[in-house]
Amino acid sequence: MKVNIVVAWPELHEKRMRGVHRFVKYLTGIDGWGFSRKLDSTADVNYVFGHTDLWKHENDPWKKYREWDGPLACYFTHKEPHGIKCQLWGQAARAVDLRVAQSLKYAKQLERYGPTEQVAIPIERELFVIDSRKKKGRIGVSGYCARTGRKGSSLVYELANYPRMKWPIIATGRGWPVPTTEYRWKDLPKFYQKIDAYLCTSLYEGGPLGPLEALSCGTPVVIPIGVGAMDELPDIHGIYRYKRGNFGSMFRALTKCMKSTHNKEELRAVTREMTVKNFRDDHKRIFERHFA
Repeated sequence: MKVNIVVAWPELHEKRMRGVHRFVKYLTGIDGWGFSRKLDSTADVNYVFGHTDLWKHENDPWKKYREWDGPLACYFTHKEPHGIKCQLWGQAARAVDLRVAQSLKYAKQLERYGPTEQVAIPIERELFVIDSRKKKGRIGVSGYCARTGRKGSSLVYELANYPRMKWPIIATGRGWPVPTTEYRWKDLPKFYQKIDAYLCTSLYEGGPLGPLEALSCGTPVVIPIGVGAMDELPDIHGIYRYKRGNFGSMFRALTKCMKSTHNKEELRAVTREMTVKNFRDDHKRIFERHFA
């Protein structure tokens, strides 16, 4: 089967790759799968990767896809609560023949539009591994903060300035109100390996990837309830939950985490099935089911 992944970027530069950028690279490892910026009439299926990035300056971004005669699929991460990106979610969901969701939460929302599947979130587990480096009582956050505030950077600001807060916070990515280092992909595991706990402050996400990468490194996580795939993680020691956007609930969960000891191997085992191979296999299986 020939599948053309329609993406916003013409090349996959290693320096720029994060999240879904890497997902596209993983999928090109499937025989017959490639990517381009445009629809391909010679492909058996055109797979639009993401529902917003391609068409920021068009009045009717999904018009050409509604008019496309060939099979269409779209990969969905998260739904914005309002604005143009929220509108694009519905437009994309109605325009395609198959909706592929990153998390069960959004898969359930997409089902009302038609055939929907959920695929495994891939982690490069051979890269994100347990390390014996000495800890220094630090908390880590990661990601690229957008103007919408969906990464929860305001919670991190409040935490960093809270009188009862006694642990330093460091970050990787961009836009955080704490000391931040932008790691290259191959060096990113070092960030998760040197922190005592990973804090996810996101308000809405598809994954997110940060807590999963941290778990793969054997690092405990503090995660919000009701965000992306976070509710799909098991209730085990080392995974601490709090009410999304609630500072008091978050601080209590974080304090409990920082005062506890954890089994790194048990935490890494949570990501056992979150492999690049399973991500590819899931895609091959569902595309053959719907389009073969």
